Amino acid sequence: MCLALVLATPTKSLSDVDLPPVANGDVGQAPSALPTESEGESVTVEIRGRMFIPNHVLLHHDHKTVLRFRNHDTELHTVVAKELFFGVDLNVGGNGAPEFSPDGLKRVIIPPEGFLEIQFTPARTGTFSYLCDMPGHDMQAMIVVE
Repeated sequence: MCLALVLATPTKSLSDVDLPPVANGDVGQAPSALPTESEGESVTVEIRGRMFIPNHVLLHHDHKTVLRFRNHDTELHTVVAKELFFGVDLNVGGNGAPEFSPDGLKRVIIPPEGFLEIQFTPARTGTFSYLCDMPGHDMQAMIVVE
């Protein structure tokens, strides 16, 4: 009896639904507008094969920033960027293990297949190196704030 009621209920097919037109090549992609100052910017660094990809990141002074690291390797890695984060207000998320000193964020250990997200506003301009300080890992990269 219940099955008969379900089968008798009218439904809409996809052809009955009004959808806005999609421009060629826009399927499944977000709008390409630049972020506003209140939205900030977002940068993701992939960790693969003991490499930071990309190894050069550009951020903007006094813009809200979300800096993400994704560890695709099967081993622990760290992100150590002391100079960039000293004395800066920030929020750290993800499943990494952050370590702090009196001056600010010291480093974050990221587990295999792990994720780190740092929300902050770069307070100084310059070139800031960062690295993975796990024994035997020769991983270095840089963040430029202009």
